[in-house]
Amino acid sequence: YFAWNSLGEDVSYVYTIYSSDKEQALGEIYNNQSDISTTDTKTSDALPFGYYKIRVLAKAEKDEQEAFNALLEEIDKLGQTAPKTVREAKEAGEYFSRQRELKDSNGNKVVVPEGFKIAGDSGDNVTEGIVIEDKDIKQGIGNDRGNQYVWIPVSNIDGNGSNPIKKSTGESIEITLGRYEFADGTNIYNDEKGSPLNGGSPLVAGTEILRQSAQNYTTPKAITTRYQELPAYQAGNASSGLDGQNRTALNLADFIDSVRKNGGYYIARYEASYGEDEMPNSKVSNNPNDSISAPTQEGSLWNNIIQIDAAQKCENMYTTISSDLINSYAWDTAIVYIQKFSNKTTYSRQEGKSINSSLTNTGTKQDEVCKIHDMASNCTEWTTENSTSKDDSKAYPCVLRGSNYYDINYYTSSRGSYSSATYSYKNYTFRSILYIKK
Repeated sequence: YFAWNSLGEDVSYVYTIYSSDKEQALGEIYNNQSDISTTDTKTSDALPFGYYKIRVLAKAEKDEQEAFNALLEEIDKLGQTAPKTVREAKEAGEYFSRQRELKDSNGNKVVVPEGFKIAGDSGDNVTEGIVIEDKDIKQGIGNDRGNQYVWIPVSNIDGNGSNPIKKSTGESIEITLGRYEFADGTNIYNDEKGSPLNGGSPLVAGTEILRQSAQNYTTPKAITTRYQELPAYQAGNASSGLDGQNRTALNLADFIDSVRKNGGYYIARYEASYGEDEMPNSKVSNNPNDSISAPTQEGSLWNNIIQIDAAQKCENMYTTISSDLINSYAWDTAIVYIQKFSNKTTYSRQEGKSINSSLTNTGTKQDEVCKIHDMASNCTEWTTENSTSKDDSKAYPCVLRGSNYYDINYYTSSRGSYSSATYSYKNYTFRSILYIKK
């Protein structure tokens, strides 16, 4: 879209273009206008529906001004009616044709990717939990809804206190993207130098202990001696021997940079269920698949899958937003968010067997916090975290997180389960993440 605005001279006007691609817009100006004499180029903040307004001093015929300004007025009207808040977008119920930045009811930033809408049962703010939904609606599957994801707000990647997140109470909270341990209320924990925290007394159960901020992701750091997030991508090797490897994060650097720039990421609202397009659904499942075989029916809980395959299924699910299997930064930071923005201050220590004692459909038990289901129950979940564990003949590089219906000693933040690259079981599933493209 173009418009000319007079500067008071006979032949000098401000050339304005509205485009979703700033570089392309400037290229179009220079390619199509031979009489431009640019003295100043400015870009404004993103306009409604992801457009940018770019102004370049140019020359034009006076008789074109009226038509272009009329178009500018129409665009301005569009901007006045476009949703600016999560609540307005939810009430509109429309999918966005461009990436949009909204504000929740407490003034926090939420970025919604192209092709998604705010779900009808989303909260109005991050305290309640903000849910987006895609267009993948199939009758009789997942309560006739699209795939849903929950926004995880993040303040910073280095714990510097920037960009605090506001709760509905008015309190400002800092959430640092990182890998954490969570106190059990009994043991004494040491800091990075080996000195006891809390004066040598046990920390309150659920207290988060930052072990690795995302700023330092390039150096692998072991938590409880064996669990690390590798910074470089490896495709994995499905071997039960010593050469077995897990599949790591597709692009950990891009994920961290996206979170830093956009103030958050999305986590699948539900454990994965099977999609006949070979992509994992994030919907209430229709069948818990209580068997030893991988599912083949749309909507069945997607268990009995090895870690390498789970990671591969989560990669590149959309063209408008990046996706991957959940990594340890995303898992741990989601727990921090849940504990700080709900009344579940010990959710990190929640045992799954106390919620459900048999395999069930994801999204059907009373394990929903901030709109996220089943991190503490039903199935343990594959992640991209790596384990250095091995014995004389086998490596166990694949790491499961969370609790399940089967093992009483597992809880939401557990890192107690590691496995070979060829192992699958009916109480093992997975969960995807989404993050804004660079």
